Amino acid sequence: MRARRAKLADVVAIHALVAKYAAQGLLLPRSEDEIRAHISHFLVLADKEHIAGCVALEPYGTELAEIRSVAVDDATRGRGLGAKLVQFALAEAKRRGFARVFAVTHAPEFFQRQGFALSHRRALPEKIERDCNTCPKQRSCHLAAVVAVVHPERATLPVLASSATA
Repeated sequence: MRARRAKLADVVAIHALVAKYAAQGLLLPRSEDEIRAHISHFLVLADKEHIAGCVALEPYGTELAEIRSVAVDDATRGRGLGAKLVQFALAEAKRRGFARVFAVTHAPEFFQRQGFALSHRRALPEKIERDCNTCPKQRSCHLAAVVAVVHPERATLPVLASSATA
């Protein structure tokens, strides 16, 4: 299984993975057109021609990026591929020069095992403005925010809180 940047040829497979989890309410839905338009944000785990998992690393300016759309094929679940995808995304974020990476998730423990710390969603106004303000689940949202610092020398905002709640 090899981690790599996604290609246009991967759009249909990425969409299928994301759509499966979106139908369960675990991910936000993303259309094939949206995935195609943002293919440069996606990373995949591939075995020959089969896409076993995907993750999106979406920039919010030059300092901050979000990990979104983490999805693993049912046939390969339970093998640590989700963790491998997140670690690949963190390495890519570091390579691209982002200071911090965040995720808004129903599984904060998974992200904490990958080096993220709990934070407050309100400490991520970029996310609130871009997605949360128009989300139909805004008033009843139970997702947690998590943040990882990938360039500590450049992370100047106090977004981490050890006992934070979303």
